[in-house]
Amino acid sequence: MQKKREFFIMTASIGEGHSQAARAIAETIKQVHPDDAVRVLDFLSRDVLSIDHVLKESYLKMIRIFPEMYDSLYSNSQNRHLGATFQSLLSWSFRKRMKRLITVLKPDALLFTHPFPACAANLLKKEGDINTPLLGVITDFDIHQLWVYKHLDVYCVPSEDVARKLEAHNVPRNIIHTTGIPVRKSFYEELKNPSPKEKRTVLIMGGGLGLGNITDTLLRLDKVDSVSQFIIATGQNINLYEEVASIRSSLRHPVDLHSYTNKVAEMMSKSELIVTKPGALTCTEALTMNLPMVLVNALPGQERANAQHLEEQGCAVWIRKNELADTVDGLLKNEDKLKQMALACGNDKKDSALEIVQILDHMLESNTNRNRYLQFKERGYLFDYNENVEICISS
Repeated sequence: MQKKREFFIMTASIGEGHSQAARAIAETIKQVHPDDAVRVLDFLSRDVLSIDHVLKESYLKMIRIFPEMYDSLYSNSQNRHLGATFQSLLSWSFRKRMKRLITVLKPDALLFTHPFPACAANLLKKEGDINTPLLGVITDFDIHQLWVYKHLDVYCVPSEDVARKLEAHNVPRNIIHTTGIPVRKSFYEELKNPSPKEKRTVLIMGGGLGLGNITDTLLRLDKVDSVSQFIIATGQNINLYEEVASIRSSLRHPVDLHSYTNKVAEMMSKSELIVTKPGALTCTEALTMNLPMVLVNALPGQERANAQHLEEQGCAVWIRKNELADTVDGLLKNEDKLKQMALACGNDKKDSALEIVQILDHMLESNTNRNRYLQFKERGYLFDYNENVEICISS
């Protein structure tokens, strides 16, 4: 009987997409290996250490209030020298906590959907303090310097473009796997049995944190006659939910309003168009559901890179706020364009989370074989193996 394994998926609650990707992987591990234990850990949660909660809140406020300052920080940290300095600072800041977590929890493998915890684990492995297998899952359509490490065992990336960029940073190609970004099972289930499409319905989202000036977007689009109704998801932003609820009765169009919800797949299936900021997870969910996108209010850094990637793919249009009403009106009146954008979402609806779990299994199997090799070498044996074939010859 196989030993029960324990996996920890480490994320950081700076943007809900990283956490949702982690939950999608955890959901699949439990489905494929029901006897194994899996936990999703928020590395920046208040109960881990209050200083990191302050860091997270400062980060989010910088994005909201001083976006150009964040843009400058993001751009400068892409420089290899400055990025390496920032990496080093983060690694040493988080090192002690990561070591304590690994020592106490003793996981069979660590998976990362955010680079902050990955940087600390990479440092510990570099120093020889741990030998835990490490798997990084990149959840944006571009690569940031903070994701470039020498001691992660495997990378799972969203596209071949990201794979090439990671390889250009001297990460070996044989440890990079193009899996796509993992989404929850509910999206594949909805694809098999989709909810009826509701004509001229526009879905407005701002990610799990409810960012992206949703109220302003709604007021601009309420003037568009070609819209029949809105579906709005405000995520965890309670103030935003209450703000939209307070103006709903004064609007020209009906509004189906949701806070944090598990019905996003159904909402996307019903809609003809989504208006959202270009968070990679929300956009991947839209891609999965073949839902054309209008991208607005892109945050500096990764989201602008995401928007450029998706517009080039042809499944989205990336616009300025003052272009919003005309763009949505034009698309809703042009069924051929909407069909073209839906087709550009692609036909390859592979289960990325399942592929990541299969890669995890192979990584652990390879790590077991490597450990056997080292044990036999220490005992004076020659040891060779090819995949699952092991040959031991006495020296």
